[in-house]
Amino acid sequence: MAAATFKRIWRNEYFQTIIMIVAMLVIVFGFWYGTQLVLNTQYPALAVVSDSMFPTLNVGDVVIVQGVPVTQIKANYTTGDIVVFINPFDSNERIVHRAVKIENTGNGYRITTVGDNVGGLGDQFSPWNASLLIGKVIARIPYLGNFPLFINALGNFYYFIIVMIIVINILVSLVFDTDEEKKSEEEAHKKRKLFGKLDISTVFFLILNVLLVGFLIFNIFGSFTFWQIGKEPAPGYVTIRGMYSDLQYQAHYPKFVTNAFLSQGFLTYQIDCSVNGAIRPGPPTFSWMQASILLLIILNLWMANKYLQFAKRLKQTLKLDSIYK
Repeated sequence: MAAATFKRIWRNEYFQTIIMIVAMLVIVFGFWYGTQLVLNTQYPALAVVSDSMFPTLNVGDVVIVQGVPVTQIKANYTTGDIVVFINPFDSNERIVHRAVKIENTGNGYRITTVGDNVGGLGDQFSPWNASLLIGKVIARIPYLGNFPLFINALGNFYYFIIVMIIVINILVSLVFDTDEEKKSEEEAHKKRKLFGKLDISTVFFLILNVLLVGFLIFNIFGSFTFWQIGKEPAPGYVTIRGMYSDLQYQAHYPKFVTNAFLSQGFLTYQIDCSVNGAIRPGPPTFSWMQASILLLIILNLWMANKYLQFAKRLKQTLKLDSIYK
């Protein structure tokens, strides 16, 4: 009796919705706090808000930060680590710069940094106490920070979390069919002629393929410029670029860059620039191009398996119908 009651409650649509929302909250916040623990920092991911590190980092990029002691920071005007620190003059502001000099003053370490976009040695940030160091940048994810920057500029970052939970919930509900939906789908297919109209799931699948292919092409050759109200110190135009577009842009960037080089790994790529006779390394960057290819493969394999399973069930159903007739 208790088992039957629990099964009935479990199949209830409202109960499943509540479970899904709770699961999404646990995943989002669990991932965030788990990442803080693994990367040893309170700020494991930050959105770039200014162009001080341009073109190495663009406004809207998300940088992944690892908390490390100052003794593990490499300082050099060209090859130094990219670091994140608290602004000495405004504790609410986080700054992303390249470490160019580290000094042990006897009262602790002091770090001098400079943005890749400001160029000459006279534009460096005043030496600051190493206690303000948050960590060094170990990776970058293009584009991803533009939406939270926009939401944050409107006044409430938690809207972003709520929107993401809703989107994930919708996607999950589209992917996983209930038993009733499977039965109704089989009934509909039994009545459909061989060359009848396409069903909704097939249309959705085709649209998703087209969108993924377009996203893939954009992340190779595309570029898009838009007005970003979250840009600091003032709102302005921001351009996002695909991998090869970014490579070409950095190779011809007028400030000290003479060439740019692309290297790729699994789901990552890196653009290094030749600056003043030395190689200035860029951070390992998440490859949306490779991710798009992987998603296309998974999606098509999943849909192929779904259609094979459906064809098998339909064949068995038709066979049973013919036996009873």
